[in-house]
Amino acid sequence: MPYAIDLFCGAGGFSEGILQAGFDIVFSSDKSPMVEETYTNRHKQLGIVEGIDTHFELADIKELEAEKIFSEINKLKYGDIFEYGNIDVIFGGPPCQGFSRLGKRDSKDPRNMLFHEYLRIIKDVNPKYVVMENVTGILDMLMLDFPSVLTSKLYEGQNLVKEILKKELEGLGYVLLDVQVLNAEDFGVPQKRNRVVFLAYRKDVAPIEYPNIKEQKNSTVHDALGDLYFGKEEYSTDFSKKSVMGRTLNKKGQPVSRNSLTNMELSKHEDIIVERFSLYNQGENRNKAVARLRKEGIDLKKLCPNLFYDSLFQLNAKTNYDILRKYLSKNNNLKDELKNEKWLKFTNKQLSLLFIYSQSEEYGFNKALKSLSQRIKLGKKETIEFWDYVSSKINQELTEEVYLESLKRGLIDDKMAEAIFTKKNIRVRLDAKSSAPTMVTLPDDFIHPYFNRVLTVREMARLQSFDDSFQFLGKRTTGGDKRSQETPQFTQVGNAVPPLLAKSIAEEVYIALEKVEVK
Repeated sequence: MPYAIDLFCGAGGFSEGILQAGFDIVFSSDKSPMVEETYTNRHKQLGIVEGIDTHFELADIKELEAEKIFSEINKLKYGDIFEYGNIDVIFGGPPCQGFSRLGKRDSKDPRNMLFHEYLRIIKDVNPKYVVMENVTGILDMLMLDFPSVLTSKLYEGQNLVKEILKKELEGLGYVLLDVQVLNAEDFGVPQKRNRVVFLAYRKDVAPIEYPNIKEQKNSTVHDALGDLYFGKEEYSTDFSKKSVMGRTLNKKGQPVSRNSLTNMELSKHEDIIVERFSLYNQGENRNKAVARLRKEGIDLKKLCPNLFYDSLFQLNAKTNYDILRKYLSKNNNLKDELKNEKWLKFTNKQLSLLFIYSQSEEYGFNKALKSLSQRIKLGKKETIEFWDYVSSKINQELTEEVYLESLKRGLIDDKMAEAIFTKKNIRVRLDAKSSAPTMVTLPDDFIHPYFNRVLTVREMARLQSFDDSFQFLGKRTTGGDKRSQETPQFTQVGNAVPPLLAKSIAEEVYIALEKVEVK
């Protein structure tokens, strides 16, 4: 088999395609420990033994040297055969955070250097073929004072990344093909995902070509999600059966099928969120859903009572707050920490829950009352007195009756739309009959086509064309400052190159390698 190196490998989307195309991956690298856990576990599943069949290096590429690469892969089962110039191909996709469209940038920004370091490794390893993929924005992105790997000089000022890449690779003895944008949807992936692919070949080997679009019916979201549910929702498709049986072969040449369904943990949603999701039809984003409700009207109180009252309280928040302040001030309970906007927002939410539960559920009412008591820092008796006072006086600027009638008539202004749907414009309910939009790293951008919830890790992985036997490890998700430091499961899936797209690209390298080398 031909030998490949996979840099910036992530959880292993590109690696899956490389393996499916028939390569041995002798070296791979990434700097994320969470990614390492998923990546190496997958190799174990496939019977690829660390230290014998392959080597994974947990490292920042800035600290990775060609000497280290050759040292490690020459310890593998193949023998001491690897040297400068005889690696067949290097695959990689330097993260795009360092690329700048416009404006002044710091040339010493370490993120800018990822692209540079990828070129440095290519220079020092000298593979026969080079594959680089990235976001489409790279085509008009600029680098400021980019350092060349050919000389000690800089590309002074702002220069297009694609022009730098062309000059650098040509200087290293490669021919860079005209850049193409490939849509994963054209290669069997049930997702519209455009990726820029750079293909280059050394001048002493056979030329390479871009993969042709597969002559097949595009896979849909419905196709992708088969064999994930049981009972009345159960169904199978050709795509889902292949996902269950496995497309990637192990070292014995057999596909690795699913033993159990992993990565299907459901996100827990409040009733209000479930009701909000229910308002979206398939294929609709926020703007389309609002436009439809303005045209048709909606009895939100009947269909989504929790959301109705939550949005009503939001719309009356300012005047409600004045009532709360007046009561708490009168009783000398308006503490400084109770005066900020964040306190108002969450207290307003507690009041809406109390109002809802007071009409239907004693347990929920008592739970919300306890929570309110903690927020306003009063005992149970005083909190009940507080509630008795404010409950008859709140929501008077926009009354329940006026709000309900406005919604029924479709008279939904922008403030109402925001209270019902939030500001999140990019959220969309997937259309089962179409391919999915580009999967990103946050699950709350996508509503399931059939259920009022966000997607699971496994469902997103299906839309990326991962086999079900490929298990994503580590935290399921993360938030806040940790997003820039950690690579949880959702991020691993969203950042991955779809395996079926990667396979189509890698197959072209394999075909070129089988040709007679140019003399």
